[in-house]
Amino acid sequence: MVSEKETPGGKAKPETAATPATPPAPEAVTAAPETAPETVSASTGASEAAPVATEAQAAEIIRKHVLLSAAAGVIPLNFVDTAALAVVQLRLLKELSELHGVDFRGDIGRSAVGTLFATVAPTALAGGLLGSMAFNMALRSVPVIGTVTRLATQPAFNSAFTYALGKVFQQHFASGGTFLTFQPEKVKAYFREKFEEARGRKGAAPEAAQAVA
Repeated sequence: MVSEKETPGGKAKPETAATPATPPAPEAVTAAPETAPETVSASTGASEAAPVATEAQAAEIIRKHVLLSAAAGVIPLNFVDTAALAVVQLRLLKELSELHGVDFRGDIGRSAVGTLFATVAPTALAGGLLGSMAFNMALRSVPVIGTVTRLATQPAFNSAFTYALGKVFQQHFASGGTFLTFQPEKVKAYFREKFEEARGRKGAAPEAAQAVA
């Protein structure tokens, strides 16, 4: 549409109306949504891969400390082997907590280890005189016989206990738990299950015992 506007000179100049904006092409409108599904799919895949990677790292941490705990079982000094085992197990809990971004609490860790030990000790030490802790400690102090007894029993017990301990805390941390929310009473059944599972296996404990010996 053309309109005339009068100028100071007397003659009107034509004035054109503003030209409406050209609508965007259909291709431009529909192009953006096509990339959205790919972005969503990529983020979903990454979120699914993260727990798998964490689980694999946790399994490796547990395996490493199972071997170390089995090796602690053949240290030829009473009480020194127990102290070494305690260090290994606390280190296991520390590495698992760091993997999941949980603040480490050594005092709670030690308390949990003691409570869980009491869960399996009666079963592991059952059997009358041969099952009594005092008899085993005395037998282990006898040259040759004590060494054989240690190699035959202690590494297997240490590795099974450490394996079960690692599995319990891995499950707890993976579900969002912390040291402050850990309740040994609620995991005793699962702990015993993993302990017996490890005792029924052959592998890590004998290999570590032979390496140290």
